[in-house]
Amino acid sequence: MILGLIQARTGSTRLPGKIFMEFSGKPDLFHVYNRAKKSKMIDKVIIATTDEKSDDKVFEYCKKENIECFRGSEDDVLDRFYQCCKQQGLSEQDIVVRITADCPLIDPFIIDEVIDYFRNNDFDYVSNAIEPTFPDGLDTEVFTFLALKKSWEEAKLPSEREHVTPYIRNNEPLFKIGSFKNSTDLSHYRWTLDEIEDYQLINIIYETLYSQDDVFITKDILLLIKNNPQLNEINNKYARNEGYLKSLEADKKIESGDLNE
Repeated sequence: MILGLIQARTGSTRLPGKIFMEFSGKPDLFHVYNRAKKSKMIDKVIIATTDEKSDDKVFEYCKKENIECFRGSEDDVLDRFYQCCKQQGLSEQDIVVRITADCPLIDPFIIDEVIDYFRNNDFDYVSNAIEPTFPDGLDTEVFTFLALKKSWEEAKLPSEREHVTPYIRNNEPLFKIGSFKNSTDLSHYRWTLDEIEDYQLINIIYETLYSQDDVFITKDILLLIKNNPQLNEINNKYARNEGYLKSLEADKKIESGDLNE
């Protein structure tokens, strides 16, 4: 089985409620789910949200749209993923695909390429973001349930629990890790949803390319930006992976014993 898990919550320090911000009349969460469902390899897609009251809205939305939703720990996202997979009855060699809800331009064809690379090379974990060559916002991680289980049992640092997969990436002797890279480096493009400028850019992309009958993909966005290069200037001042970098600072406090700052 290949299980797609979309990590989603309403709480965001930089852009609160972003997963319900609308593009072409539908919330971000709908688009991420819908695009992940277009994957030809993923068997089932589940929204994995928190058990906090603030995320009742996520659960109710999923219920209304007939989308399967799992609720778990807000901060220990690794546990949320593990418990969801356990509830689904995954075996150790079943495959988990991690996508985050701030990726409304996630590309189902790239998802399938990463899964295909994973399956053909007997990896425990593959990501297209270890050495970024794709636009920020197309990040796809693929790993076995066994690798997730080992992480759940062993991971201790805040960054390892909050971001699900750092324990795997930081312990290569324990896991066979693959980096899926694009033939052209497109890592300078920012297509994630984390700042108001990100919303402005993605909204223009949806207004121009969205159709209910078909899914636009990376090459369509690249052509749009090529013809309108000013679009790339809307949000290019922000750094990649700011949330993960913040978690690494929390790791340092634990490792130094300084928990009061």
